[in-house]
Amino acid sequence: MSANCFVDVDVVWDRYLDNSIKESTREKRGKGVRRKVAGQTKVPGNWPDFLRDPTNKVELFQFLSEKIVSTTFPDGKQVFATSGASVVCSGTDHSMPPCDHEEADTRIVVHLQDALESGCTTCLVRTVDTDVLVILIGKYHFLASKYPSADIWVAFGSGKNFLFLHINAICSTLGKEKSTALPVFHSFTGCDTTSSFFGKGKKSVWEAWGAYTEVTDAFNFIVEHPHAQNHRGLPGVPDAGTFHSRYI
Repeated sequence: MSANCFVDVDVVWDRYLDNSIKESTREKRGKGVRRKVAGQTKVPGNWPDFLRDPTNKVELFQFLSEKIVSTTFPDGKQVFATSGASVVCSGTDHSMPPCDHEEADTRIVVHLQDALESGCTTCLVRTVDTDVLVILIGKYHFLASKYPSADIWVAFGSGKNFLFLHINAICSTLGKEKSTALPVFHSFTGCDTTSSFFGKGKKSVWEAWGAYTEVTDAFNFIVEHPHAQNHRGLPGVPDAGTFHSRYI
């Protein structure tokens, strides 16, 4: 797709917070080399080491956001870029309120909804992260209920594995209940901050979900009541532990 096809472009970065649950995940990746980010700083020779230091990334993201919005774009193009909790923009008087989301994975949905609210219909999200894909599928029916003309695509992967995925079509195939439950399924079966079942990959537990569809209600209960301490005994809500003990 040509850049000329797009009216709005949103650039969304992660935030790095002290005492975050994500901090342990970052620590496992090792410590990086601290480098001051500025316009005259040489490009690091070892990007993986540079990116392992959260402070480097905070400064880099802020630097890039400032450069992006200071660039002159063609008339009619609007650019939004996150800068910490704030959003800076170019080519528009429209502003977005601050957002306290830590990860770009979820903050992308905030920007997507803002674009739909502003009248956009076809939206393309570029990512290499499966989590983003799962979250978009989980939120699709909520967005579609508010914006029926929403046509959401994901440009996913890179190199030989690059492909375009149509979220509308995926969610139509899965159905509303399973689509909405997918983020909880993904978390329950292993993601950045939760362990997977020993010796069981996503394919195995996906097949188990197909064999025990009743657990979909339990997953959706968690979606609707994320802070509930215990759902055992509630009418119509099966025990997710049964899903684990019988089918995995």
